[in-house]
Amino acid sequence: MRTTAEVLLWITPKIFDDLCRPAAAVGAFFDHYRDWIDGRRATILFAAGNGDHVLNYAGRGGRLDRFDWARYNAFAPGHDQDRLRRDHNRDWLDRVREGGERSENPYAAGPMMILSEQVMDYEVLAGIYATVRAEAESRNVDIRLLEYLDPSPERCASEWKRRRHPEVSQGAGSGEPGVIDTTVPLRGDGFRYAAWPDGIPEGLPAGDFAAAQAAAFCADFGLDGVLLGDQFGLVGLRDPANAPEPTDERRAGVERFFTQLRERMGNRLVYWMDTHWPAEVEREAWCMTDAAYASLDAIVASAGAVPTERGRIVPNLRSKSTLSGPSVIMGLDFVDPWRWHRAYLDDRRTYLCQREVLEDCAELIDGVTFFANDTFGQFVRADPLAETLATLSRAEKRAS
Repeated sequence: MRTTAEVLLWITPKIFDDLCRPAAAVGAFFDHYRDWIDGRRATILFAAGNGDHVLNYAGRGGRLDRFDWARYNAFAPGHDQDRLRRDHNRDWLDRVREGGERSENPYAAGPMMILSEQVMDYEVLAGIYATVRAEAESRNVDIRLLEYLDPSPERCASEWKRRRHPEVSQGAGSGEPGVIDTTVPLRGDGFRYAAWPDGIPEGLPAGDFAAAQAAAFCADFGLDGVLLGDQFGLVGLRDPANAPEPTDERRAGVERFFTQLRERMGNRLVYWMDTHWPAEVEREAWCMTDAAYASLDAIVASAGAVPTERGRIVPNLRSKSTLSGPSVIMGLDFVDPWRWHRAYLDDRRTYLCQREVLEDCAELIDGVTFFANDTFGQFVRADPLAETLATLSRAEKRAS
């Protein structure tokens, strides 16, 4: 590793039997991942949902406001959830259970279902954050605690992205309502927000709003930073062909978002999940800039999770390792907290490829990251966890 190895572990509210009494599950989490955390820089990403709760947050006066959380498997955004769920599950039964499908969707996604009917509000969320902090302190473990902000309406209901401001999706590759294009001006509204208590002014760039809200949310809840998921700021997911036409105006808008976020966040951390492509492709197709990269503390170099050609993993890591500023965190797959597939069982070639790259290319990265719970709220099973930890340990020795 280029520095002391960092381990970035994602957890979701699915690990809690009782959202209002999280201590037992938090303690179990620290026990389960003790060998990963000890002697390494530990960062915990708490993904309450898709980040819509961050964008909607009204400030300290709204701590009892309720919001939807990522309590679903294979959530599909839309107004008629009962019909969507029924249609998805019929397709899943036809193709997977009756048809024997063992790849792609809906096999990877699994059936559409709700794991829990528990209610989440900001006071409950604050209690979870505080419990994670207290447990780490009781064990003399120094952690950084981040919240998740995704540009899409996946994983749970999205009041801000789909209902209040669907105009942010204009020009966003697929054009799916709710995918945030940070360069698009917002319509004015009269809602109260932590960073904009009098509402959003007409014409405010979506990126300016998101940057200010993320910073205000982190400050109010005492978080160490935010992780921007799914190439936040670069619309047109995972394929350069989906990217909008690159223009000087778009390039300036992309850079404005990242630099505004850096300014608003101050000393707090900004982590960013990349496009699955090397930096040169991100610059050319998606209008990413050197100033935008320099505003980041870390890049999560995606190596799987969605269909990704295995041959792109090393070129992506090599490209990101040459950037000035951000550390490089390599993504590893075990399970998914919002889909039912298990990489070590269902995509064995990618799973093994990731571990080979980890051991062979340790000098290109600064750490690793993975989902620490599955869609049922269960932690990663002991055997694949142990074999991967052994690979990480060999990689650390090789790079030292």
